[in-house]
Amino acid sequence: MCLKKILCGVLAAAMIFSASTLCTAAADDSANAKLARIETDTYGIEQSGAILDRISRLEKSYSGQNMQGNMNARIDAIYKILYDNSAGPCVLAKINALEWNINHEVRSDGVEKRLAALETAILGKTTDGTFNARIRALAKGSFGEEILPIAQVQIPANTLIKVETTAPVSSKTMQAGDSVPFRVVEDIFVDGKLVFVTGLPGEGTVNDVRRARNIMSNGKLEIDFHTLKTVDGQDAKTFSGVEAREEMKAQSMARGLSLVGLTFSGKYGGVEEVFVRGKNIELPAGVQVYIQTRDPITVYGVSTSGGGISIAEPVTKPQPVTETPQPVSETKPQPVSETPQPVDETKSQPANEMQPPSATENKPKPVTQPKPPVPQDPEGLSDDEKIATPPPAEEPKPAPKPVEKPKPAPEPDDGEIIEIYDED
Repeated sequence: MCLKKILCGVLAAAMIFSASTLCTAAADDSANAKLARIETDTYGIEQSGAILDRISRLEKSYSGQNMQGNMNARIDAIYKILYDNSAGPCVLAKINALEWNINHEVRSDGVEKRLAALETAILGKTTDGTFNARIRALAKGSFGEEILPIAQVQIPANTLIKVETTAPVSSKTMQAGDSVPFRVVEDIFVDGKLVFVTGLPGEGTVNDVRRARNIMSNGKLEIDFHTLKTVDGQDAKTFSGVEAREEMKAQSMARGLSLVGLTFSGKYGGVEEVFVRGKNIELPAGVQVYIQTRDPITVYGVSTSGGGISIAEPVTKPQPVTETPQPVSETKPQPVSETPQPVDETKSQPANEMQPPSATENKPKPVTQPKPPVPQDPEGLSDDEKIATPPPAEEPKPAPKPVEKPKPAPEPDDGEIIEIYDED
């Protein structure tokens, strides 16, 4: 019994040790895979040598100093700087924005070569320092400020993207599971922000292959274009859905439809070659297809209205401002010169303003002359009212009329008053 217990204990310990060893190996494999990806995207190829030396070189390039923690923690820290956008745009997002602003296309080299090419194009020479410091200098030279015009935006699901293959495909040689690389060929904007840039890479996988065997059997390829890089370095899930296939049919993209396993009857370059019975599908690189996003994804897009693009806008705005005051100054003197003419009295307001002083000079004259007859004779009052009404209608002419009327006024005073007293 004791021997059995001892043997069981030894076996249990061995199982625990082997399980912990497998977990450690898995963790190391994950760290090694991350390190290889970081080096490929940084230098263009995976590096060789001691792991700690490779990590130290990356740390000096990205942050300028060695980071804290064990080997896995230090690799994760570099990985976040290069790819993670949770705390802000990552290094890949910034470099993509800079390259698009210069060439409207991104490159597929490593970060080191891409920065050197940007410095030569913008600054005229390469510089030293950390990647972040060099990116800030390039941003100021390209956009006018060290902070790049990058902001978050959501790419809707089923957003159409035009891409093309970057390697030849053949139903004769390819097998299910083979990788098919492709790239973006047209920039895509969402709410004025660049989200997919020409040159961004994508990856497809061969789902189904059928070789041509006889005259009654055609070759067939079915490729899943499942992953595409966004402008900030994220992996967007894509596929060839209904919208993408309808767009390809509308544009007679027979070659592209052949890659997703569909037959198209329209006439297009290479249709006969692709769909002749008994022939395999043999297509070179550069075959264009439409794909679409599978789910909504939030990315850091490049604002196209920021930086140097908006500088040219205010230059055109002051031009109409300088032209408007010229007609205003020309129109003002015209009514002023026309006002002294008595012909346009009812058309313009300034002519009426010039008339009142002449009217006031004529009005006091008839007021002073009819004063003596007004209280004595009611008939004279009615005559005065008749005389008073016409002057405003004919201001220059009625001036001599009131001068003649006060002369007969004393005649009715002598005759009419005597006759009234005789009758009483």
